[in-house]
Amino acid sequence: MSGLFTSLAVMLSPTGLAAAGNGAGAGGVAFMAALAVAAFASFFTAAGMENLGSGKIRATPVDGFVFGFLDSARLFTITLLAASWLGMAGNTVSEIFAPWMPAQAAGFILLGLTVISCFIADENGADVFTFCLTIGVCAFIYVMVMSVQPADSGAGYPTTIPALFPTALPENLSTSGMAGWLQIIFLAAFAFAGFEMPTAFENKAARVIPAVLLALIAFILFCWSALLIVPAGELAESSTPYLLVAGSGLGELGKYLTGGAVVLATVAALLGFYMLAGKRLESILAEDYQMHATKGAAVVLAVAVGLLFGTEFEAETTYETMLAAGLCFWFGTYVLTDLLHMSGKMRTGRKISALITDIPGLLLHTGAAAFCIMSIELHALFYYALGGLAVAGIIFGLGTGICYRPAPEITDESEFDEYDQTLDSEETAPESEDESLNIVDYR
Repeated sequence: MSGLFTSLAVMLSPTGLAAAGNGAGAGGVAFMAALAVAAFASFFTAAGMENLGSGKIRATPVDGFVFGFLDSARLFTITLLAASWLGMAGNTVSEIFAPWMPAQAAGFILLGLTVISCFIADENGADVFTFCLTIGVCAFIYVMVMSVQPADSGAGYPTTIPALFPTALPENLSTSGMAGWLQIIFLAAFAFAGFEMPTAFENKAARVIPAVLLALIAFILFCWSALLIVPAGELAESSTPYLLVAGSGLGELGKYLTGGAVVLATVAALLGFYMLAGKRLESILAEDYQMHATKGAAVVLAVAVGLLFGTEFEAETTYETMLAAGLCFWFGTYVLTDLLHMSGKMRTGRKISALITDIPGLLLHTGAAAFCIMSIELHALFYYALGGLAVAGIIFGLGTGICYRPAPEITDESEFDEYDQTLDSEETAPESEDESLNIVDYR
C-alpha cells in the first residue's frame, strides 16, 4: 500500500489542501473543473511515463533522461515543500492542541517522529504511514461532508444533500483577466503535483489511478463545502482555508478534527517522501545495504528539511523563488513527457489518439509552468536554480543507468501492435518480490 499511495500523502499535504482552498476562492466552479482536468491529465501523463520507460514508445534516443529530470525536480521541490509542511503543521499544533508549545518546536518534534518511525516501526515506517494517511484522509472527508449539514440535526452522519453553489464564478475572476485563469491552472496542477510517485516503485500507470481519484474526491468535497459556507474572497486570501471551513461548519470540533488530519497528513507526506527517496537510492547501493536505503534517506532528508525549517528560510523571498523554480522544472518535466509521448505516438501513425490524450495535460502543465515564471521576484536566482536542476537531472539520468532498450523503428499500426505484444509476453516472466512494500522490484 505504501508505494501505491505515496502520492496521495503529498497531494493531501497542508500545502496541497491550502492550494485547493485558495483555488476554490479564486475560481469557484471553474477551479473544480480545472481539478478534474488535472486529475485525468495525470492519467495520460503517467501512461506516457510507462510507455517511455518500458521502451514501448520511443521519440528520441535519449528519452530516458526525462526520468533523471523527474528525480531532480521531485527531490528539490519536495524538500522545499516539506519545510512548509512542518511550518503549517507546527502552527496547527500550537494554535489548536498545545498553545503552550512554540510552533517551531512542534514542527521539529513531528520531523523527529518521522525519522524515528523509519527505524523502529515495521517496514521502514510503512505501517505508521498507512495509519496516519488512512485516519487523516477519513477525518478530513468526514469534516467536509458534515460541515454542510443542518446545525440542529444532531446526527453524526449526513442527513441532507447540500444545495448547489450560490455563485458559479467569483467576481474577482472576471476582473483578474488572464492572470486569474493562469492562477487557477497553476493551483489545480499544484494540487496534483507528485501524482507519478507510485511509478517510481513500479512502472505501471494504473498505480497512479487510485490515489489521484481519492485526492480528486477529497478536493471536490472540500471546494464544495468551502463555497457553501465561506465567502470566496476569504478563501482566496486565507493561508489555512481548511481550518477556516472546518471552523465555520463544525466549530471547535471541526478545527480539532481537521487540525489532527493536517498533522497526520504531514507525517504521512514526509514518510512517503522518505520511501520514494529510499526506493531511488536502492538502485545505486550494493544488495547488502539496500534494506537500509529508506533509513539513510530519512536521515539525510530530515537534516536538509530541518535546516530549512530551523532558519525559517521558508518565509523568505529567496525560498519562494527557489520553490517557483522547482515547480517550474517539475511541470516542465511533465510537459517534456507529454511532448515525447505525443511525438512517439505520431511516429506510429496514431495522430488523433496523441492529440486527444496528450494535449490537455500539455496545455495544463505549460500554463502552470508559465505562472511560476510570472510570479518570480529574484530572476537571477530563478534561472540559476533551473540550470542546477537541469545539470542534476542529467547526472541522475546517467548515474542510475537510465538507458532503456531501444524501440525498433515502427512505421505502421500493425508493427506497433506486434511490438506491444512482444513486450507484454516479456512482462509475464517471473519477477522478484519486494516484501517490504509488497510490490514488484525491477532491479
